[in-house]
Amino acid sequence: MLLSGPLTLETAREASLAEIPAGLNVTTVDLAGVTAVDSSALGVLMQWSRRYAGKLKFVNIPQNLRSLADLYDVSAMLAMSSEENLTH
Repeated sequence: MLLSGPLTLETAREASLAEIPAGLNVTTVDLAGVTAVDSSALGVLMQWSRRYAGKLKFVNIPQNLRSLADLYDVSAMLAMSSEENLTH
């Protein structure tokens, strides 16, 4: 699943309603195309993580989103601990 564009307060509600195809063991959520983030982006990722417990892997995480996740101490919960997926 490739995300693109801003993931901010203005787009978070719509993004949080996105469905991930049923029946997949693990879905990779590629954030390489995300152009802007705020704390709402963390809310979306946390909601998806709860809804699809253990079935998501986030890759190509923008540095500013990683910094927010570290600030709020949710990196491990969101499977964001791998530095090789760092972008921007």
